[in-house]
This record gives sequence, structure tokens and C-alpha cells, in this order.
Amino acid sequence: MKFYLGMLVGWWSVCSWSVSEWDYEIDPYYSNIAYYQTLDDSPVPELGERSEAQVYSDLFFSSYLPRFFLLEASLNPMPILGVALKSDDAQNLYEDMTVTQKLNLVEVATAGFEEPYAVSVFLGNMIKYRTKGNGEGGAQSKGFMGYLASYGHLHIRKNELVQDRWGEFEWKIKGDKVTAERLLSWSFRVGTKIHDNPYVTDEYYVAIKRERVEERGDIFSWIKNGGIEFKYRVSQRSGKTIGQQIIIDKKIPLADRGWIFSFGVGLVRETREKYSGPLSLDESSTAFVLRPSMTF
Repeated sequence: MKFYLGMLVGWWSVCSWSVSEWDYEIDPYYSNIAYYQTLDDSPVPELGERSEAQVYSDLFFSSYLPRFFLLEASLNPMPILGVALKSDDAQNLYEDMTVTQKLNLVEVATAGFEEPYAVSVFLGNMIKYRTKGNGEGGAQSKGFMGYLASYGHLHIRKNELVQDRWGEFEWKIKGDKVTAERLLSWSFRVGTKIHDNPYVTDEYYVAIKRERVEERGDIFSWIKNGGIEFKYRVSQRSGKTIGQQIIIDKKIPLADRGWIFSFGVGLVRETREKYSGPLSLDESSTAFVLRPSMTF
């Protein structure tokens, strides 16, 4: 389960800091409801002007003692729809979405998601700072670092459900840089995922994501309004690659409404190391991915 980073925008807006808060997000790929609770009464540190490298350092040296936690339940609506469309009741509709022998439009829209739901607990710290050059009165940027544990009991393989109790554990650092002209967000994660099903490979992974939005910038520019996400996964047992994923995201800000339309294009690759036994892949495969989404 991926701790979807867009959800944190809503989180930061309610953490002022009260003792506890509820929050939710509705998204075609990741919808959730979350409960936040501070572990002490101290305010969020405000560190003044900082560079991105200094933010990493400040978070790293303060992350050993978590000061708040999050409990979250999430659903992945589009992957669930993909499972429903491949079920016996809708099999004809799924087959109608086949363009070529190796290209199905349902798989194009859902590839890269391996679970229909997750329950997660996050422990970590947060800081506020000002981006260099943004001035004393400028909007504050934020960063956080901490530890995430997630659990579920189902796995999705090519739009079909597989019984599999799984657990995921990761360390992550995430932040944003806010100025009057743009919002730049970034994240870095390393983690492990273990499976109860012996035919699904346990893994280690590293993931990087970076996005930039300029509401008044050139909407045709991939640099000013775009993002990139990369994930690399290896088998715990053999160290061999079991998958890679790269998504390039085009942002189209609708400044008058405050909405951001996203259109992701990318590739998701799975090798034969990913599964074994009755779940084995005949060969390594690379799936083309399209991910349209809207942020309000």
C-alpha cells in the first residue's frame, strides 16, 4: 500500500495542532479516511528559512522520537473496478477492452496497484520552514519523516484477487516547498513487503516521487507543471529484480477553480521472479499505464 502523498495536503491543513482530528480524501485511485493524534502538547517546530538539504537534516535528527501518529483505512477504487470487470459476471465487457493480445484497456488503467485496501499506522515528526527567498511573510513549507506499517489480506494479480495476508513496513521522508508562484513536493521511501502466500515474492523496494505545480505557469510545460515517480523492487531471497515502475505525470492547473487535473503516463514491469508456483508468469511483462486523476 502506498501512503498517497496528496492526502497530506489535507492533513497539514487540520494540524494546528489540536489533540486529534479526522480527515478523508476521495480519489479514483486512492481514497481514505484517517485519524490523527498528537503524542504531546508541544507545537510544531518552526525553523525559519531552510534549504531542501537542511530540511532533510533537520528531520533526520529529530525522527528518533515520534510526536504524532496516524491511523488510516484506504481503498483503491480503480483497481477494485478492474477486479470486478474481470469477474465471471462481467467477463465479456473485460474482453471487449482488449486491443491486442498483450494490451487491455482495463489493465492499462489499473496496473501497478497490488491490493484493494489497506489499514495503516504512521509514526513520525513534522517541521515547518520558509523556502529561501520567500520572505518573512511568505507561505510556510512543511516536511515530515517517519515510519509506516500497513496490512491487508488480499493481493491483486492481473485484475484477479489472490488470498494473501501481507504486511508492509517503510521509512519515508516527504516535504514541500511553497512560494507565491509554485508548489514543489518531494518524497523518498525505502521499505519491505512480506506475504503469507508462498507464491508471492517478499521484497525490498525504494521509491522516489517529485511534483511541481505553477497555477499561473505554462500549462504545456512538463517542467513547470508535471511530476515523476519511480519505484524499484527486488526479491528478499535472491536479490533479483522483481519489478520497476516509472510514471511521468502532467499537471493541468485550473487556477480559477483551484483544481489540478493530472494525467499520468508510464510503464510497470514485472519479472518472472515476482511469482512462483501456480501464480508464475510465463515471461517478464511490461504494462503501459494511463492514470487520470483530479485534485480539488
